[in-house]
Amino acid sequence: MTERAQSDIAAESQGAILSGEQDLRGKTFFVKTFGCQMNVHDSERMSGLLAGSGALPVNDPAEADIILVNTCTIRDKADQKALSDLGRIRMVRKDGPENILAVTGCMAQREGEEIFRLVPDVDLILGPSQIRNLIPLIETVSSGKTRVNGTILPNPEMTTPPALRPGGATAFVTVQEGCDKACAYCVVPSTRGAERSRPVQDIVNEIEMLVRSGYSEVTLLGQNVNGYGKKGDAGGALFPDLLRKVEGISGLKRVRFTTSHPVDMSHELLEVMARGSKIMPHLHLPVQSGSDAVLSRMQRGYTVAQYREWVSLLRKVVPGFSLTTDLIVGFCGETEEEFTQTMEVVAEFQFEGAFSFIYSPRPSTPAFSWGTLPPREVSVERLERLQKLVESQSSRRNEAQMGQTVEILVEKWDPENRVAMGRTPQFQNVRGILPPSWGEPELGDLLKVNIEVASKSGLKGTCTGRA
Repeated sequence: MTERAQSDIAAESQGAILSGEQDLRGKTFFVKTFGCQMNVHDSERMSGLLAGSGALPVNDPAEADIILVNTCTIRDKADQKALSDLGRIRMVRKDGPENILAVTGCMAQREGEEIFRLVPDVDLILGPSQIRNLIPLIETVSSGKTRVNGTILPNPEMTTPPALRPGGATAFVTVQEGCDKACAYCVVPSTRGAERSRPVQDIVNEIEMLVRSGYSEVTLLGQNVNGYGKKGDAGGALFPDLLRKVEGISGLKRVRFTTSHPVDMSHELLEVMARGSKIMPHLHLPVQSGSDAVLSRMQRGYTVAQYREWVSLLRKVVPGFSLTTDLIVGFCGETEEEFTQTMEVVAEFQFEGAFSFIYSPRPSTPAFSWGTLPPREVSVERLERLQKLVESQSSRRNEAQMGQTVEILVEKWDPENRVAMGRTPQFQNVRGILPPSWGEPELGDLLKVNIEVASKSGLKGTCTGRA
């Protein structure tokens, strides 16, 4: 963060300390984030709470009075990365009775008291749903200099603390948390709790504030975002209703959302995507496997044929539609034939991109005790084959765009090389070179770029005009 941004936060925070909360003026904080977009935004919200109590962000944990390590636990590798980083951080943290080391996020929620044994220097642990209680919990730790396990507290009402976001054109907005699905491999229901949705007007108010602050694009976040409101906790509104409201916000240029579940797809959602001028024609829809037998063992609740039906409809009704997905290889009992079916599905659907992983057994999930995993070397080889196929498809699609003109929303600007960086509506990375006669673009500007270079990682070309 720049010095200017830090001074702005300092000035704003002087009048923003909430009554009854700890005054953290003069304190500094550092946040390290692992994991998904939800975790990134959770870190922004925790930063917002700390800044609102007067603390200042720093870029070095050695300079911080309060250190937060926001963890992910979706795979064992994520756990190990977080624990390794905690080991390094504890060696450089400032000494002093008032300094605090906190572990937050999904691994904290899953491990609970075990975190104190694994990293004895930790003072505070809290899960994702306890973010709202961060400042009172810090006060409890500070007042008695005692360890506090916030993961055992009941989940508070779903409210969204003000976030301290980096400057730019795009912003995350949480609309839904938790998951009621019972996927056999997934730890989310136990770490983030049951599904709950924010009121429509709260979301609209936050996005209107973001637009006034200069943001041009929002990404609506949820563990199961298209399940928004299905429990009746959004005043009767469902996800398509929310999208219509958000699209009507003046000054907002683009709307994205993630992550969707195939079981909660609806024809109304497709209609909103097809008609909405601000809703981007991109959907991240995890398929996980191309084998119905594996999907059944995963307890995903749909078949490949049902997934195919939604994809066919999306490509029929949403102009320029692009599809990305998640894929798991090496799940319990996966045979070579079942993996081949996954390869066939990838070849059929021609995903624009895919997050692909080897299955990692997670404690507290149904599949954890099942065993019957393929040999590790078999799963590694399968993952390599799968990723090569996805990459080859991505390269071919990008090459097919040579000579075409695409639209990007400027997210970054490199003045030295006069390169504007952004994404197409289909979520492709593009680097657009501005002609010498052009002035500098503003973040959030929409530019037209003629594509001249294509690779598996993205597109590059010359800016030809403003959209």
